[in-house]
Amino acid sequence: MEGEIAGVKRLIGRIARYEQRFRADGLLPEGGWVRSVEGWDVGRASQMARWGIGCRYGTLHEAEKAVLRAGEAARQTYRSWEEFSAGYVLGRCLHFDEEEFGTWYTTALAAHVALTTDPASPWRNIPWN
Repeated sequence: MEGEIAGVKRLIGRIARYEQRFRADGLLPEGGWVRSVEGWDVGRASQMARWGIGCRYGTLHEAEKAVLRAGEAARQTYRSWEEFSAGYVLGRCLHFDEEEFGTWYTTALAAHVALTTDPASPWRNIPWN
């Protein structure tokens, strides 16, 4: 039990450090926090649907249905594209980055910045709800 408690404490520390960096980099607002890391799973589900088409394991119609289900799952957890993005990035970083703030982080941050600031971005033109 002590080992599990120590592991949870380490994870909480990692999350707190990522959130601090997210706030410094503008991925989270001042005082903001990540609601959930389900965004990582939802993003991967959407990607798997697209890969399924490419590999001819499914039809376009099936992939569209899967992506719509993923979007609904995201809307049940998050209140905005920005919240979804923060959840996705934290999940990705916890999975791959090991607090290096390397390319697993910087590429996701760059995508976040582009999608939240470019006037032509779907995130600026498609309502969350």
